[in-house]
Amino acid sequence: MSAARPPSEQGGIEVSLVQTLEGHQGAIYDLCLDHRGHLLSVGGDGLLVKWKRQGDAFEEGGHALAKSDAPLFVVRSLPDGGVLAGTGDGGVLNGSERDGWTLAPANAGGTYVLTEQATGGADGRWLKRSTGETLATVNGRIRCFLALPEGQWLGTSEGCIHDMARGVKTDAHEGPVRAMIPWPGKQALASVGGDGQLRIWKVGPEGGLRPIIAIPAHKGTIYRASPSPDGKWVATCSRDRSIALWDADSLALVQRLQRPGMPGHVRSVNAIVWTGAHTLASAGDGGRILIWKLLGADRPPSN
Repeated sequence: MSAARPPSEQGGIEVSLVQTLEGHQGAIYDLCLDHRGHLLSVGGDGLLVKWKRQGDAFEEGGHALAKSDAPLFVVRSLPDGGVLAGTGDGGVLNGSERDGWTLAPANAGGTYVLTEQATGGADGRWLKRSTGETLATVNGRIRCFLALPEGQWLGTSEGCIHDMARGVKTDAHEGPVRAMIPWPGKQALASVGGDGQLRIWKVGPEGGLRPIIAIPAHKGTIYRASPSPDGKWVATCSRDRSIALWDADSLALVQRLQRPGMPGHVRSVNAIVWTGAHTLASAGDGGRILIWKLLGADRPPSN
């Protein structure tokens, strides 16, 4: 177990690397939890792998559920126990351990974004998953999607965020918009992208996004942003081989997980997912999944 200790004024939070999972033969591009809390991973080897939960940890040996001839870029779990995975050649792998797997065409050139109802990808089309009907078309590749009561947004490789309901475009990042999340505890949303910036926005009264703050969060493309289940923290991960933990209330950097200070990732970190209130899984080009635990996260800050 290896622990990273931030300065004392950051609340005494320690982050420990508690487990390393190996099994993929190449880069891992996405992670998620299934409906029972098991960890799912997909990667450049075309494998969809399940890692069975054991408390806060996971079984060391992953179980390959399915394999695609093309890389798998995104994975999503469905409430009924099914799983979706988007392929690098534009398909959607759909199925379960019980019912088997089917592959259907979706976004030409690559499927990068999946929801229960829709898909988006390299062709710039947002498609109804059940029928293939085009719901929206944008310039560039669709790289992320966010739905909130206030609206729905698509982020693209052109650095733009598109308000689907109002038809308003916001120039958001220099480089692709790679992820969007609702910011915990605030009437705001956040985006991350190819410029290494974490940007927080308010929704304008007539559509579009009003910038609140831009934080130079990483020294390379940020691929994911994820709020913790309790809403206290937001994790980001980057091509710069690091994971950053942010205090959701103050926006302060709580901890940066990276070498050489601790045994973190040696290559780009492409995916993160909270596996519990204080546990986080990360994965990337190195082909390993690292499980981290926040220690002292419930302690009140020191005076």
